[in-house]
Amino acid sequence: MATATASVPSNIGGAPFSGAVPSLALARSLPLSPESLGSISPMDLFVSQMSTDCSEARADAMKRLVVVANAVGVDSTLTDLLPWIAANVVGGGSDPTTGDGDGEAEDEILLVLADQLGQLVPSLIPGSRALPVLPILERICAVEETVVRDKAVESVNSIVPLILGGDGGGKGGMGSAAAAPSLLLAMAKRLSNADWFTAKVSACGVLPAIYRFYHAHTARTGGAAGADGSNQPSDDEARRELRNLYRDLCDDDAPMVRRGAGKHLGKFVEAVANLPKEASELYPEPHVCREAVGGPGGKEVRRIVVEEMVPLFQSLSSDEQDSVRLLACACSGSVGCALGMDPELTSEMVFPVVKTASCDLSWRVRHNLSKEFATVAGSMGFGSDNKFDSHQVEAFAAFAGLLQDHEAEVRASAVENVARMTQLGGSDLFSSHISPVLPGLADDPVMEVRSKLAQTLMDCCDDSICTALSDHLILQDFKPLLEGFLNDEFAEVQLHVLTKLSRVSRLLAKMDAVVGSILAMTKAQNWRVREAVGRLLPFLAEARGVGFFEDHLMEPWLKLLLDQVADVRSSCVSGMPKLLSVSGASWIQKEILPQYQRIYDDSVSYLTRITILRSFAALASADPDAPPELQGGEVNVAADLLEDIVTLMLRGLTDRVPNVRMVAARGFALMTAPCEEALMTAKVKPALSARLTEDEDDDCKYFAEAALEKL
Repeated sequence: MATATASVPSNIGGAPFSGAVPSLALARSLPLSPESLGSISPMDLFVSQMSTDCSEARADAMKRLVVVANAVGVDSTLTDLLPWIAANVVGGGSDPTTGDGDGEAEDEILLVLADQLGQLVPSLIPGSRALPVLPILERICAVEETVVRDKAVESVNSIVPLILGGDGGGKGGMGSAAAAPSLLLAMAKRLSNADWFTAKVSACGVLPAIYRFYHAHTARTGGAAGADGSNQPSDDEARRELRNLYRDLCDDDAPMVRRGAGKHLGKFVEAVANLPKEASELYPEPHVCREAVGGPGGKEVRRIVVEEMVPLFQSLSSDEQDSVRLLACACSGSVGCALGMDPELTSEMVFPVVKTASCDLSWRVRHNLSKEFATVAGSMGFGSDNKFDSHQVEAFAAFAGLLQDHEAEVRASAVENVARMTQLGGSDLFSSHISPVLPGLADDPVMEVRSKLAQTLMDCCDDSICTALSDHLILQDFKPLLEGFLNDEFAEVQLHVLTKLSRVSRLLAKMDAVVGSILAMTKAQNWRVREAVGRLLPFLAEARGVGFFEDHLMEPWLKLLLDQVADVRSSCVSGMPKLLSVSGASWIQKEILPQYQRIYDDSVSYLTRITILRSFAALASADPDAPPELQGGEVNVAADLLEDIVTLMLRGLTDRVPNVRMVAARGFALMTAPCEEALMTAKVKPALSARLTEDEDDDCKYFAEAALEKL
């Protein structure tokens, strides 16, 4: 295959190249002589490899479908390659809706085929000419293997929105975008009305994308019957048929089909309402949601949602199978947004379902609801109208119940929503419903619950996520919990606090116990904990003052600087600019440089000297392109401090270890921006020039030359 496609760019197809390396077994499987391989066309080679009895050879050929398609071109792909695949790979003679294929197509090959077909559009085949791809994917949507069907549905959903991307090249028939409405509707009907459940499950996944296609088609053509010159129903009639198909799927006797309908109900409702985003993105922006639902035709859309979609949602949410209920109740947020987040409607049609699901006998239902509870509660719109304050209180009471659920999985999922629920309800509802249950969660016997609580509490202190809590509330409610988390037996819990504690650095001056725990953790066995502490110490200096750093933090800081783990040492390097901004150049020059110089002089390992040199470079670097560990931002280094740094770093250029000399040269390149030209000319450039001419190591010469060029 490599010989026949040598002219094809190597990046075509992207990920599918992985695992598609030719082997001797593949070469032996081809019924061709070595001489003929050089002249055979890509299409013939693909057909020959797919026709062998070796499953490895066929899988290898299918992984190269994108390569072959690019080699033969768009027209040959549409007229030769895709018809051959339809006839010989997916079984052209079998009914795709019965589940009874010809038995020749292997699941592995079909999985790769479904993925490759999705990549062909629009990288090679423009969306307006992609209709011939859909019948093949339709057949794959009906196979028995779930993973294969899901991949086919994913590819269909990626292709359908692209079909209106062009005019189809002016060609009529199946390849033209003008024929798309009727062909998509026919495909939806075949999948939805199939005798076997597999096709129906796939239909649940593709109907939302097809419904959105008709919205786009209406915006382009007006949507009247035959508006584009074809004999096909109007877009309104097509959408009505699609809603009827989805209703039948929701009422299907097979639980697997109803489960598929429940899984995709949220996307279908969002498609019916033509929402621009998913519910999880819309609920924080109620005005966007209301504008989308209240636009042209908004009343009709609202009527359809109320009269047709809400009954389906309520029916699936009360299904006898908990596997159906758990999927349907998680769609409450989508239904609420489709209703325009109107509390008058959501309080009657959606909120009762939420309250029932929050105390469902099946823990799996409660678990699935708790994962989406912030989105669900936000989509109710209760916060926009004071008349519904009681409903908002009920929603928080239900959330508090999930936080105290007897199943750990439910508690862990609910805890992840604490920050967003706090932002949604404000400090009053947080204090009355969430804060009382936090101590119990902090002492939860299950580590995952404590870990997620530590993470979400720090998110409550992140202004980009939650701005509802005052510093007083954070100190009052969070300080005891943070102390417990930092003393937790599991490092994962500790890390969730340590890595984000800088968000409340302004309050560390009032958290003595927290600071004490941080100091004790400088000797933690887990190196990730020590790394997080190293990044946090400069913030402690900012909160408690330079004097506190001298008395209590200097010794831990120097120990972390000499840690055996490179990432721990790097945490001290990255903290140097922050420490300089907090303490000032004179303090660094008086307290830090002598300590670092002593460590450099006494060092036995070259790694220690490298760490010291990187710290010096971080102090003086103001290069915006410097890596994070050497980024000094806009720090202005005093001239006398800079001269001391340069003097110390010049020693690195004469070190006996080449790695040290390379780090020193690279550090000088990063120091050029803030350093005075006179200092560079007098000391740095001559030293680098000497390395360039005298150094025996080629890498050292390279970095010295690179530094001189940047000077």
